[in-house]
Amino acid sequence: MRHSVPWITQYASASLIEAITYGAAPTLYELAAGAMEYGAYTDEPGRPRGLIYRPFAEYARDKHGVRAEVITDLDPGRVISELRAERLVIASVHPEIRRPGNDPPGTGGHLVLVTGHADGLVTFHNPSGHVPEAVVATLPLPVFDRFAARRGIALYL
Repeated sequence: MRHSVPWITQYASASLIEAITYGAAPTLYELAAGAMEYGAYTDEPGRPRGLIYRPFAEYARDKHGVRAEVITDLDPGRVISELRAERLVIASVHPEIRRPGNDPPGTGGHLVLVTGHADGLVTFHNPSGHVPEAVVATLPLPVFDRFAARRGIALYL
């Protein structure tokens, strides 16, 4: 007799296992250079600094086969809706989200990857997390939303 047991792959999505395991993943430099070719990232004076969403969505689609949708109304309900649809969400939050007990001095300016939700909590990867619980963090959705600029990108995997 077999029992049906739910499972979660360490590769973000079961459809990506073969490509990640047996394909060559691009380096961070290759990703940055590709994004710059599309105008999706810049560090030039007089231009917005950092990731520029719409060209990034084109880059993700053209170069990596990933559909990416820019979201300008990324309220808490939309975050949960995207996660329930098995999408990942790149969200703009204030960098002080790494210290969620403090009041944020603003919103936005820093990107995190929202990967899951359960029981009113969201889990996200923060590239500037300074302690392990800030690198992969879980916060109540209202706390997360205090830091959020309510804009971002949904990644269709």
